[in-house]
Amino acid sequence: MLWDPTFESWQSLGITGQPTLVMLDTEGNELGRWFGAIPEDEVLSLAAQA
Repeated sequence: MLWDPTFESWQSLGITGQPTLVMLDTEGNELGRWFGAIPEDEVLSLAAQA
């Protein structure tokens, strides 16, 4: 979770609305991106692989 009152992170990550989830690995590589309702099963599956 990130609090960014300047919305700089939104701009750099290409986020246009909320809710948005961007999952990154420990090296900053994007593993997945979801807009709107977040599919828990997909997120947990990716987290288990990371």
